[in-house]
Amino acid sequence: MVRVNIQSLVGLGFIVLLVSCSQPDHIGAAPEGSRPVISISEALRSENYGRTVVIVGKVGEVCQDEGCWMTISDGTAELKMKFRDKSLGVPLNLHGSVKAQGVVRENIVGTSRVAEMSLDGVQFLKGN
Repeated sequence: MVRVNIQSLVGLGFIVLLVSCSQPDHIGAAPEGSRPVISISEALRSENYGRTVVIVGKVGEVCQDEGCWMTISDGTAELKMKFRDKSLGVPLNLHGSVKAQGVVRENIVGTSRVAEMSLDGVQFLKGN
């Protein structure tokens, strides 16, 4: 006969609940700590097109269909970003600040050239 300690079961259940409710702090690859963070304005310079950069900004708009794109701003410039991995997306209600890593490129939208970032990953910054 196996005896089960009810306190042990309650404690185990609480730990499982905490682990299952915790949200990840990033989507995709976490931005590399070794890369310097640059401003969005600097990322938008043509010499940074095609380079992997890390930026920080406040979330603006988010695609309300699938979370497939979002905009972030640092107060001086704004950048639209999409994940390279099309299976990834951000929460539709995402707000606050994020750190993002990806490649800035130029996209043709109609007759305009628009800078976008192809995301490798986004880290949610705490306290926002």
